[in-house]
Amino acid sequence: MLGLVIGDSDMITGFRIVGIEGIEVTSGDEARQALEKTLLRNDVAIIIISQAFSTKPAMHEEIFKLRREHRTPLIVEIPGSSGPTGEARLSDLINKTLGFTL
Repeated sequence: MLGLVIGDSDMITGFRIVGIEGIEVTSGDEARQALEKTLLRNDVAIIIISQAFSTKPAMHEEIFKLRREHRTPLIVEIPGSSGPTGEARLSDLINKTLGFTL
């Protein structure tokens, strides 16, 4: 099973360096389409998405619905290359998503 990143160019480049596939997006609509496309794959266990896109109201609702209705894939929101949007630390985001302290 794979991880996949949805984010801007800098974020995608960073993850590609460590061997994680990504889909570069520049707008909320592109991010939503990338999420929908990724959900059709059966080889993706974790989706990492930039907060720059995940905090948009429609996308935020979609992610919340997916988390509530499905166990997989795990969707993790992290600060993008422009930094956090409301959450201070990456470890806090991971703890919130996974439901336990690292």
